[in-house]
Amino acid sequence: MKKFLSTTMVLWLTFLSLSSSAQSNKCASAQILEQRIAKDPSVLLRMAKLEEQTQNWIANNAQSKKAQSITTIPVVVHVLYKTATENISTNQIQSQIDILNEDFRNLNSDSLLPSHPFWNFTADAGIEFCLATRDPYGNPTTGIIRTYTDSSYFSSDETNMKFTSTGGKNNWDPTKYLNIWVCNLTGLTLGFATFPSDLVSDPNQDGVVCRHQCFGNIGTAGTGGFTDNNGGRTMTHEVGHWLNLRHIWGDNQPSCGDDFVADTKPADHPNYGCETFPFHASNPCGTNSNGEMYMNYMDYSDDNCLVMFTVGQANRMIAALNGPRVGLLSSNGCTPVGINEFNLQNNFNVYPNPSDGDFNIRFNNYTHGNITINVVNLLGATIKVINSASVDMVNINLSELDNGVYYLQIISNKNTSTKKIFVIK
Repeated sequence: MKKFLSTTMVLWLTFLSLSSSAQSNKCASAQILEQRIAKDPSVLLRMAKLEEQTQNWIANNAQSKKAQSITTIPVVVHVLYKTATENISTNQIQSQIDILNEDFRNLNSDSLLPSHPFWNFTADAGIEFCLATRDPYGNPTTGIIRTYTDSSYFSSDETNMKFTSTGGKNNWDPTKYLNIWVCNLTGLTLGFATFPSDLVSDPNQDGVVCRHQCFGNIGTAGTGGFTDNNGGRTMTHEVGHWLNLRHIWGDNQPSCGDDFVADTKPADHPNYGCETFPFHASNPCGTNSNGEMYMNYMDYSDDNCLVMFTVGQANRMIAALNGPRVGLLSSNGCTPVGINEFNLQNNFNVYPNPSDGDFNIRFNNYTHGNITINVVNLLGATIKVINSASVDMVNINLSELDNGVYYLQIISNKNTSTKKIFVIK
């Protein structure tokens, strides 16, 4: 990107909806975005608003090459399998988490050397990832959910993998966790992600989908003809989208597109394989003698050739974490569940559930004094707070709430536990 002009944002996005179909399906994120725009043109307005917010945040808070602070994002991996091979090992899953941590912290062993002309652009984004140790209800978890499915494969044109009712698995609270679905994808698609602007409108679809042959760097990684994608960089690329990064060529073909990042160098098309530096010097989009940044994670090069995010890209991702994905900053998904919390979780129940809004909370042999009950919606917002000195039974009336799913967050003596409730009138 060379300059962002908010007055032309909607026009650019409209053009995106007409142009992305020319792209490869290696990453289906742009293809899915095109489909979403066709069904709901208001997607464009939400993206334009987010882009303006992103640019304003960067203008006032941009960081330099080195991360100023570290954000750890809790991850839940939904493994969908029909065969034993598709039920990938815990070690393979951990290998992908390790790769994400290396890539987003610029700690990867194949990073650019200081002598490389692009080295000054490389960045430590200050973002790390952990397999969740507590679930949305306050229970201990490994962060790995294994689900048998009758589906032999899932298509990138569908969202079936994201819903239990269609052979997949429902996501966890997307304001508190990065949801990843690992499954068998049809065709040549490696993966795809939702953008932060979709979080409010479609929270149940938020997350990243990855083909199991491109996940991590051991086990099934690289099998089935995907030997060029055996280094875990598909997930690095897709999580970049999830944190509001675009492809470096700006998703406009054959014209020169705009990724809204000043230091990625202008590219006029996706690059494949592993080029030799410098590549495509003085291209029609305005590169200098150093050519295009084909080694950037947001390009389409082979895994062993993708090695960097730029400072500008890091700033966009941090802006997303201080914007639509701000809930991750206060998530306790990476905090292990203490023994007292576990006792609290197992010593209360909610009934009737579902209910028309009238719920009872009964505590069994739990005598830790005053309690606070937060009623939380699916977007993570606390919509009602109830305080009680009772340690036996508490009645709460939520009849004013719309039909839907909510969470009761119980806090007692600094211990917290959560249970899902259903309001059905």
